[in-house]
Order: sequence, then structure tokens, then C-alpha cells
Amino acid sequence: MQKAKRKMLNEKLKKIRQAKHLEYGSFDANMINIGRAWSSLLGLNADIPGHVVANMYVIAKLIRTQGGYKEDTYDDAANYLYQAQTMQKAKEWFDQDVEPEPDEEDLAMARRNLDNEQ
Repeated sequence: MQKAKRKMLNEKLKKIRQAKHLEYGSFDANMINIGRAWSSLLGLNADIPGHVVANMYVIAKLIRTQGGYKEDTYDDAANYLYQAQTMQKAKEWFDQDVEPEPDEEDLAMARRNLDNEQ
């Protein structure tokens, strides 16, 4: 039973990531650009890596939980953490801060899901 719940949660989180990609574009590129902007604002000599920015958003989501339970907050935190992990692995393995973008099948499924929700 636990395995089935985990699979359902993973599918739910994947659909959220796909929808966010359609709405906002590349997660990785956005996190990298935010890291650059924050570094500039703070006067740092090096850019804050994208995976660190994603981890900072995880912390922000966790702080929000102090105001009460909201499932969306936990879903967002889980997705930020997942993508931070993926970005850091890619950076260490390939010496770059890029995760492969969703393929056309994933994007088509996300579009259908968005259409069904509206």
C-alpha cells in the first residue's frame, strides 16, 4: 500500500513540475538566473548556484508551514528539493548546472492535464 501511495505522490509532483515548466519555462534556467541576480544584489564575487537557490526556496516553503498546514506548500517544497538534487547531481557529474528539459511527450501530457483542469 505504501508503495502505491508513493507512486501516486511522485506522479502528482511530476504533473506539477510539467505544468510549471509550461507556465514559467526552464526551472534550471530560472534558478540560475535568480542566483546571478541575488549574487549581484549582494555584491558577491561568484554566482549562487541554481541548486542552492532551489534549496533556499525549500527553506522558505518550510517556514511557511509555521502558519498552518497547506498541502500545496509541501508539494512545492518537495518539488524544489527534487529539482535541487537533480541540478546538483548534474553539476557535479557534468560540471554544468543544467537538467534535461521535459521531452515532447511529457509536455503534451502536461498540456492535456492543464486543459482538463480548466
